[in-house]
Amino acid sequence: MNTDSNIHMTGIMYLKVFLALVVLTALTFLQPILISGSVADTVLMQMFIAILKTILIVSYYMHLKYESSLFKYIVILAMVTLSIFFIITSSDVIFRNESFDLFQIGG
Repeated sequence: MNTDSNIHMTGIMYLKVFLALVVLTALTFLQPILISGSVADTVLMQMFIAILKTILIVSYYMHLKYESSLFKYIVILAMVTLSIFFIITSSDVIFRNESFDLFQIGG
């Protein structure tokens, strides 16, 4: 861990990141009202906003931006692994009761 990670962050930078998170949170609540579309479009936009907020928090508040490359790769690998489990679980939930279920006996 870098001991000089606090040198890179200033109070004004924390304030900028905080204000960006406030704006993105407000956009999260206002997006369905401002841009009405299908449920799939809304979920996609909400997930995109959530990913942006996650990147800001992890990069600045958790100081990942100033860590070594090895540590960044470990965190990215953990996030990819978690994403794979989320995709597998959500696809199971979405397609559980469909007629083309591979595990259904007797068609």
